[in-house]
Amino acid sequence: MKKTVLIVAALACLVTSVNAQKKEKPYKEIFYKDILSEFNDMTVSTNNGVSDKEMTKFKLKIANKTNDVLIFKPEESIIKLESKEVKPKEKWLTIYPSESDSKVINASGPDFLTPYSYVMSGMYKVSTSGKGIETPNFQLPASQNEFTSGPFTCTMSSLTKESDKTEVKFECKYNGDKVGVIQPNRAAVKLPDGTEIANEKSKGLLSNNNPIILMKGKSEKVTFKWNRMEGGRAQDMQKIKLEILFRNTFSEVDAEKLKEETLKFEIDENLSKK
Repeated sequence: MKKTVLIVAALACLVTSVNAQKKEKPYKEIFYKDILSEFNDMTVSTNNGVSDKEMTKFKLKIANKTNDVLIFKPEESIIKLESKEVKPKEKWLTIYPSESDSKVINASGPDFLTPYSYVMSGMYKVSTSGKGIETPNFQLPASQNEFTSGPFTCTMSSLTKESDKTEVKFECKYNGDKVGVIQPNRAAVKLPDGTEIANEKSKGLLSNNNPIILMKGKSEKVTFKWNRMEGGRAQDMQKIKLEILFRNTFSEVDAEKLKEETLKFEIDENLSKK
């Protein structure tokens, strides 16, 4: 009699479980809740997170809270699901001091129709206060088009020398094994009378206001610019000799890897579709 009761109870539980599974439809498309997280060196937020049977993606925004440069390498980050781990393949993100930038993180494959965790393990901090490399002064007009500064090699690509403006552009390549940092705002020009004038500030992502970050074998254009000097014809930039003083413009530092941070993606039941 007891065996019969146990069998009946077990069958009842099985039927209930099957019926429950039939009633609960799997998701066809998942939308995730936005995330906002504060960490020591940065503020991280996500939005527009979505998954279907073939992919997942979300927009990742990073705000730099430091006086250094942050570099995020998405290929070192991990999307963790119950059944697998996936590493995105996106371009690096460089975030300058007190600025923010964003990138869409994508991954393809099955089994994304579920909550998951995103482990940010590819965040690095690059100091902009490293000791400068001693660099020779550069004469304008130039007697040669190339100079070296430690592991940097720079070649002059253009020169504009007019009465009221001097602008010189270099293509600089970093050949070291650390991280190359170029800060054009540290350079100055020296006039024949000994007067020194700082590099003109300009706008733009790779402007004189922001440091230029280079990894081994990479190169970037660097612009130095000065407008009309005081003193009339005696300071006519087209007629006088100028000397660029690089001082601490070039440096190389070790990138400091920050501890990994984890973002937990939760399903937004109101937006997701079954």
